[in-house]
Amino acid sequence: MRLVYLPEAREDLLEAVTFYHEREEGLAADFYQEFEQAEREIIEWPELWSQFEGDYRRKIINRFPNSIIYHQIGEELWEVVAVVPQKSDPEALKERLS
Repeated sequence: MRLVYLPEAREDLLEAVTFYHEREEGLAADFYQEFEQAEREIIEWPELWSQFEGDYRRKIINRFPNSIIYHQIGEELWEVVAVVPQKSDPEALKERLS
């Protein structure tokens, strides 16, 4: 199983890391560590996490109010379309979910 990322999802991740970096020393590193753990869990059990919309799934990142939104695009291939705060406007994600 493998994950690939939309460029927008990579930008989301960078924005989240920057946000936590500006809040408190060490918080960005903690966030990224939890993000990497969430990635490993998705790779291990991609269908375990809750359905978000249609065939998209959402894995909430431990300790942080952020989610990884992803879907299957091949037999062993899943695509991350967003890394967003849980309070994000779902309408703003609709464009990526098509």
